[in-house]
Amino acid sequence: MSERGFTIVEKILSRVCKQNLYAGALVFPEAELVTMHDWYAANAGAALEAFGVERLFDPSRVLISTDHEPLAVSPGAAIRQQRVRNFAKRYDVGHFHDVGRSGLGHVFPVETGLVRPGMFIAGYDTHVTNFGAVGAYGVAVLTEVTELLALGSVWQTVPETVRIELTGRMQQGVSIRDVAQRLLVTLDPELVDDAVIEFGGAGTAGLGIDARYTLCNTPTEIGARSSIVEPDKIVTDYLAGRCSEPVELLKADTDARYRAVVKVDLSTCEPQVSLPPRPENVADVSTVAGREIDHAYIGSCASGMLTDLRVAAELLRGRQVNPRVRLFVTPVSQEVASAAAQEGLMEVFIKAGAIITQAGCGVCAGGRIGPVAPGEVSIGTGTRNDPGRLGAHDATLYLASPATVAASAITGKITDARFLSGTVL
Repeated sequence: MSERGFTIVEKILSRVCKQNLYAGALVFPEAELVTMHDWYAANAGAALEAFGVERLFDPSRVLISTDHEPLAVSPGAAIRQQRVRNFAKRYDVGHFHDVGRSGLGHVFPVETGLVRPGMFIAGYDTHVTNFGAVGAYGVAVLTEVTELLALGSVWQTVPETVRIELTGRMQQGVSIRDVAQRLLVTLDPELVDDAVIEFGGAGTAGLGIDARYTLCNTPTEIGARSSIVEPDKIVTDYLAGRCSEPVELLKADTDARYRAVVKVDLSTCEPQVSLPPRPENVADVSTVAGREIDHAYIGSCASGMLTDLRVAAELLRGRQVNPRVRLFVTPVSQEVASAAAQEGLMEVFIKAGAIITQAGCGVCAGGRIGPVAPGEVSIGTGTRNDPGRLGAHDATLYLASPATVAASAITGKITDARFLSGTVL
C-alpha cells in the first residue's frame, strides 16, 4: 500500500500501537484509560473472580464513576454502592470517584485533566464517545470488559472514518443538540456503521467544549463506533491549568482517506425532537407541538453541561413549571453544579419549581431518579427513549434540546421555545 495521510483515529491508534496503521488493520491497543460506571462495577468483582483474576492490568489506568445511581433511595441501592466501594478497594482502583466527588464519567475526567487529546480510552458504556469533544478516541467495550480489566486490551480493527464538514451558523433559537439529533436522519446508518465520525470544518470553530460533547454523544445511536472533533485552540484553552502533562493536538492529514465526506450546513437546521421509540426517529418540533406532557428532565451526558443549564435557566427565569409537570434538573458534574450555583442558576430552577438532583446521569439512567408512571408523557434531554427507559414501558418518551424541554415544562405541552411568549433566544 502506498503511503498516504492519516485520519485522527488512525494517528491515535498508530501512536498507541507504535506502528503506522490504516483502517482495516487488526490491532490489540492497550487502553490508556478504562472507565466504568457504578452499575457494572457493582458486579465486576464477581466477574473477575470467576476468571481467577487477582489484579487489574494497571489499577492506575482504571476509573469508576458513581453516576448511574449516585443517590441510594433504597436498601438495595445502598448494597450496590457498597459493592462498588468494596471492588474499588479490593482491586486498588486508581481513580474511584464516590458519591458527591465527581459526576458523570463521560465528562468529569476531562474536567480534571485525566483525559487529553489523542488518548485511547475504552469504557463500559456506549457514550464513552463523549471524549471525542477534546480529540480523544473513546470506544465502548461491553461483553469483553472483564478481559479488558485483566489484560488492558481487546482486539479491534482500525475503523474507517466518515468526515463531517460543518459549515454555516445555526439560526437563532437552534442549538447544537438540534443539529446532533438532525444528523441521526441526515446520515445513512449503513454509511456510518462501525465508523468513526470525524467532525471538522469552519462550523466547528465556534463550538465550545460543551457543544462538542453533544455532537460526539449521538452518532452511536445509528451505529457509529465513535466520534471525534478535530481539536483546536478551544481545546487547548479549556485544558490549560487542568492537564499536568503537555497537550498535543492530532489533526487529520489533508490526504487522509475517508469512507465518505459529508457537508452539513448548520443554518438549515430547525428545533428537533426524537419521537418514540428510538432516538433516530427525528422530526421538527412543530410536528408534535401541543402534545401535553407530565414529566420533563434536563441533564445526561448529551445535554447536562453548564451551557445547557444556562439556556434552561434563561427560559425559566421569572416563570413557573406547569402545575401538571414535574421537571428534574441534573448537572453533569460537581464542577458544573458549583458553577451553576455561583451563577444563580440553581436559584432560578428552585423558584420555578424544578427538582435539582445529584450530579450524574440523572433521570436518563433507567429512571432510577424521577421515573415515569404508566401512560405518562415525558420530554427530556437524555440519550435514549426506548420503551421502559425511564420506568413504565407504556410511557411515551420524547427527546429534545434543553430549550425545548424547558419551554415545554413551562407550558405543559411540547413547545418550540422560539414561540414562548416574551422569549428572545
